[in-house]
Amino acid sequence: MDHLGYRMKFGVLGPSTNTIVQPDLDDMRPVGVTNHYRPIIIPEQPVASNDDFLRLVAAIQDNTLQAIDVLRSCEPQYLVMGMSATTFWDGRAGAQAYCKLLEDRAGVKASCGSFATEAALNAYGAKRIA
Repeated sequence: MDHLGYRMKFGVLGPSTNTIVQPDLDDMRPVGVTNHYRPIIIPEQPVASNDDFLRLVAAIQDNTLQAIDVLRSCEPQYLVMGMSATTFWDGRAGAQAYCKLLEDRAGVKASCGSFATEAALNAYGAKRIA
């Protein structure tokens, strides 16, 4: 039992280039919950073609799985994906497959931006966003 994370230990993934995810989650963290942040290394690769972009996406996916492997060592109870773009690829089926990949690798359930966005829109009755 973690004496600070006695309610929940979140494993949090975010892009190494993003300086907002970790502090935002820390600001929202209630007592008894801990966030265990690991960056997804975003390589500096020039993107001048579709092939370059696909190579970058593949590198990000591989680095995401490596970050999950590091997170597993602190035994989080839930995974929070703090990088939204990758959770919207290939529509609902792609998002479901990606979330399952993360969950299978982490060994715990996961939250992804695409499904969190949908839940928020449904909670407020929104039909579209601009």
